[in-house]
Amino acid sequence: MQTRLSAQSNSNRPLDIVFCLDLSGSTNGLVNDIRDNLWLISNELNAMQPKPDFRLGVICFSRPSFGKENGYVKVFSDLSYNLDYIDAELYRLKPSIEKGDQIVSAALSIAVSDMSWSKKENALKLIYIVGNGSVSSNGYEYVKICEAAVNKKIIVHSLFVTKSANKAADLAGWKRIAAITGGIQTEITVNKKDPLSFWESNLDELVKANKIIYNDLQWSGADSAMGRKSMVSCDSGAYEAGINTYCHRMFYKSSSSFIKSIRYCDYFAKLKENVPIDSLSAFDQRALRMRDERNRKLIGIKSTVGEDGVLELQKHYSSPEFKDEGVFHRAVLIPAIQQWNK
Repeated sequence: MQTRLSAQSNSNRPLDIVFCLDLSGSTNGLVNDIRDNLWLISNELNAMQPKPDFRLGVICFSRPSFGKENGYVKVFSDLSYNLDYIDAELYRLKPSIEKGDQIVSAALSIAVSDMSWSKKENALKLIYIVGNGSVSSNGYEYVKICEAAVNKKIIVHSLFVTKSANKAADLAGWKRIAAITGGIQTEITVNKKDPLSFWESNLDELVKANKIIYNDLQWSGADSAMGRKSMVSCDSGAYEAGINTYCHRMFYKSSSSFIKSIRYCDYFAKLKENVPIDSLSAFDQRALRMRDERNRKLIGIKSTVGEDGVLELQKHYSSPEFKDEGVFHRAVLIPAIQQWNK
């Protein structure tokens, strides 16, 4: 399944990010932070210059339902371009709180060793371990794993969720994870709202624009049913989350990043770029013209949503004076953008 979900790479510098999310009771609501802010994070990362070849992976841990034999760890997605699939999988998670064992080293080990990290020398490879509790539940295994991350040129940022009964005792281990790997340790509050917002779009107009995108997709291939289902799930989740999330979702869907992510199940997206039209069959020549028309519509939708908000936020995240203020997506974007710009 993952082979078809991952689109072809391009010549841009790779940016691989893996989230390791602690979903125990003490971090209740964390999954909403990534589901509701995934499109904002993607848009801001793709607004960097030069534009990255961005992939995302997600690992969750600390729920008994993930299985003791797995160290209570579950890989929701290997590194992939297909953010719709990833977000849809996260929406399938039960919202119920589960009290579970937090084996941070087990999640880190899988993130470092089992994910399909880029092998390109210039790749920026980041892990965000998000949670709380002790990192030394099985001794100092996490130190060895961090050293393995350094050998693979993977930077680990640790985000400590402040709702913790043993913060004073546990925080030192989270700081050590970041220090060993050259990452940043910060503290976040789950579901903390960000006062920054630059969107002025009309929700009804965005819903109409979304229907245009949906009607213009040419589903094909064995995974097309899954593609449609994932997209509808993400659209519905973004709508329920509110106007800011829906605006970021629509901006993402009107971008080349979205088209790239659906090459496995959209006929138009599969058509090769810069191919002489005379070399194509009559069917593909017609498809190419239809794709060009769809691209013009997407540019129009992007204008309707407005690019100013994304670019204005980029200025803030790029500023050395801008602080994360304990907000999840700020704590993700600030170090990623600053390290990309080094």
